[in-house]
Amino acid sequence: MFNSTLMQRVMSHFTSKILMISPNKFRNNEYTHSDNVFQSKKTNENDVQFQALKEFDRLRELISKSGIEVFSFNDDSEFDTPDAVFPNNWISFHHQNKAILYPMFSPNRRFERKSKILDKLSRSGIEIELIKNYSIHEDENRFLEGTGSIVLDRKSKKAYCSLSGRSDLSLFKKFCTDMNYLPIIFKSTHLSKPIYHTNVMMSICNKFAIICLDSITNKNERNIVTENLNNSGLEIIDISVNQMTCFLGNCIQLINSDQYPILIMSSRAFNSISKSQLKRIESQTEIIHSEIKTIENNGGGSARCMIAEVF
Repeated sequence: MFNSTLMQRVMSHFTSKILMISPNKFRNNEYTHSDNVFQSKKTNENDVQFQALKEFDRLRELISKSGIEVFSFNDDSEFDTPDAVFPNNWISFHHQNKAILYPMFSPNRRFERKSKILDKLSRSGIEIELIKNYSIHEDENRFLEGTGSIVLDRKSKKAYCSLSGRSDLSLFKKFCTDMNYLPIIFKSTHLSKPIYHTNVMMSICNKFAIICLDSITNKNERNIVTENLNNSGLEIIDISVNQMTCFLGNCIQLINSDQYPILIMSSRAFNSISKSQLKRIESQTEIIHSEIKTIENNGGGSARCMIAEVF
């Protein structure tokens, strides 16, 4: 088990504040089927939204009880926004309350940016300064879906991106130039398709990285990724393809109000961890998990996708 007395407190590159959006209009989004092999194509539509709301509420409550401040808002827009539960794709927050908006691949996901979320955050005491708006590139069919496309090592100022139809190379490079990050570029695949979001196959934590190296088929690219993780002082916890499909890579480390690390994931992800992996992870952080299988199956994303870090 995680022993807080043996663990140095996590520095400011992790946050104790997050944004979550309730899945009020959640359903299986047909516009995302083409490239998300983690999303089920069959579903019982009558039960999906009800179950998703229950799962969301349980996870939100669990996170809040762990000492993390959750800014949770209903999706109350008038638009068709079945994936609003995944806010980290259309917005990212950075130090000193700065924010960036991103271009979205799915037409109905673009409506998520039209919500009044930033106004609601402002009324909650979080004043946001919008510093970049990359969404204009949607007219060029160029996309970069936030911290789904980009996995940030905020401590080492490195940004990892697995290229796909939702992660444009030139836009990623522009982000890195604008935000002063070193770009680490590679390709990962599953079932002969590019993995749609980088944060499905890897997660950067304070002392370690969880990553499915087998999904990076190019040996040179895999070595570059490994070398950069090692050079940043991160212990590599290599997960299998099966563990990746259980969304073990789609976890996120935060800090609680006492500045101690909390790793958040789904119960499906947690149950896929081997005993040796669990020992290594729990020596560095507390783990909390909750069952969100309806959201995972129908949305093709998991706990990390549901959380936008607020700095």
